[in-house]
Amino acid sequence: MIQKVFLNAWATVLFVSVVFAGERTIASLRNMSSVELKSAGIEVSQTTTFHITARGSGGSRCDNRDSREDDRHDMFAYGWITNAGTRQVVWVMKKENTSRARDDRTFDGEVTLQRGSYEIYFAATTFTYVSTFKNISVNVDHREKRLFNMGERGTSTGWLKGWFKGWFDGMFGDDLREDWEKRSKDWGMDIMVDDNKASSIKTFSPPKEMPDVVFKATKLGENEFIRENFTLAEPMKLHIYALGEGYRNTPDLADYGWIVSLGDRSRVWEMNWRNCSSAGGASKNALFNDDVSLPKGEYTLYYVTDNSHSELDWNCAPPGDPLNYGITIMASSEKEKANFKMSSFKDEGNVILSITKAGDNENRSEGFTLKEETKIRVYAIGEQSNSRRSMADYAIILDARTRTKVWTMNADNTYHAGGASKNRYVDEVITLPKGSYIVQYNTDDSHAYGEWNSDPPFDPEHYGVTLYGVGEKFDRSVVGKYVEQPDKSVIAQIIRVGNDANKEQKFRLDKTTKIRVYAIGEGVNREMADYGWITDNKTGTTVWEMTYSMTFHAGGARKNRTVNTTIILDKGDYTLHYETDDSHAYRDWNQDPPEDPEYWGITLYPDDGSAPIPPVPPKSSSSSGRDED
Repeated sequence: MIQKVFLNAWATVLFVSVVFAGERTIASLRNMSSVELKSAGIEVSQTTTFHITARGSGGSRCDNRDSREDDRHDMFAYGWITNAGTRQVVWVMKKENTSRARDDRTFDGEVTLQRGSYEIYFAATTFTYVSTFKNISVNVDHREKRLFNMGERGTSTGWLKGWFKGWFDGMFGDDLREDWEKRSKDWGMDIMVDDNKASSIKTFSPPKEMPDVVFKATKLGENEFIRENFTLAEPMKLHIYALGEGYRNTPDLADYGWIVSLGDRSRVWEMNWRNCSSAGGASKNALFNDDVSLPKGEYTLYYVTDNSHSELDWNCAPPGDPLNYGITIMASSEKEKANFKMSSFKDEGNVILSITKAGDNENRSEGFTLKEETKIRVYAIGEQSNSRRSMADYAIILDARTRTKVWTMNADNTYHAGGASKNRYVDEVITLPKGSYIVQYNTDDSHAYGEWNSDPPFDPEHYGVTLYGVGEKFDRSVVGKYVEQPDKSVIAQIIRVGNDANKEQKFRLDKTTKIRVYAIGEGVNREMADYGWITDNKTGTTVWEMTYSMTFHAGGARKNRTVNTTIILDKGDYTLHYETDDSHAYRDWNQDPPEDPEYWGITLYPDDGSAPIPPVPPKSSSSSGRDED
């Protein structure tokens, strides 16, 4: 907040006496050496022609990670005028309307404005230094000691008044600093008008308030996370005005907003490249400016920003409406505003279970019991794998008795979670029947809470999975504590098997029985290393064996394999076997564990219809179908 006050203080408009005969200066935005953006506002009562003199510079390379797009704003120190009513840029200083003045460019001309309110801006956010040796583009960052954030081709590589010393500093640093300090003091512009019209021009401090605003979060900085609930008493047409940024070669924006229905957690609106237009300035600046009709109900508004390009420090040309960076929501009339209410309800009081702040190489689980069918909100944040078809850090929910997966976090049901594109999250409502459940959260060896190898998600404290009861009327008494108890229906079981094991368990069938076999083991090169089988005690023959061809990926490392199938055994005596090799077994994994590590081994259930078999995963998905090693 101190930084914002500091910047705004430098944006003070200077009013001076007549400069040229018959003209009066209405606004003067000068000296850009200590601030990157200055602004002024004017009210024009009738069509008026203004005289503008300005000095800036051009040719900056934008700090844009989209290397496939030549993103150059043709001026890096320049001014412009925005219509405060329409929020549209009506005039901008550019190469085509300026003249060269040594290393800078100047404008000296007339601009006619219709009756209305206008905001005047001048920005100097980046700097291009040209010498005999090199052409260097830098991001100017006035915070603390970061006077220059050095970089080429859109990458930040250091600070001029920091650790850029020695040979480089000696060859370029001093000259660059001197060139900046000399030229930036002369950058800016003056807005003048005929003396006989000056009294009709009124001034104001930008930005001018928009009409019928019901919510506003603007002048947003870096790593912001806005999450606010609101209620619509009646169906409403809301006008959403939102500014953000993104990279054209990626599907998701970096700074953007969306709205979720509290009832089913469905997205009813979101900013994306398909519904946004250019916001002016750098090509990565995005604008959503349209009506959104929503039915009566409860909603959550989200808006997030990443760690760069904001009101704190524009690393590219800012949008044409920089002081409204963020999101503003308006009603269609003053009367309609009464139907929009901010809500104080927070569902943190409805937490059923929480596994959060998950670090690298974790496999955490927790259980709960539902006394009746219940709606559950699942909120989970994780990491998508490099293949972009599966998850590296993810959550699953298992039926505690049958080990059937009742819910899985997969790439297809997730959204971008802010920060790095691999950060993904899911927020949805599911219905679970009466019973006991196990929630598991698994992470791989990189990029998790406290150990990020790329930009973290917008809500790092919830990295993991949290289950909530749905709605203010949620009855917590329907949730009970889970106590693990032996399943009396199990025919035979060998689980939690470690390395170098060869275990067996005898069992008897009093009649011909349909049996469900659930087994997890290790398979490499189409051969099983850890696996189970069943032998007939009377004949000594193997009546069933876990082979690679019948298995599917069990989550985690590719070699984790699972089978969940049915067989029929005749009346008689049998032995259940499970064998492991010298590596990668329960609690001694040498690669990522499976989704259900507690059941590493084999279990036999009576298949009487009370323990349904989960559907066979599709072969096309590497996260759930058959894998090739």
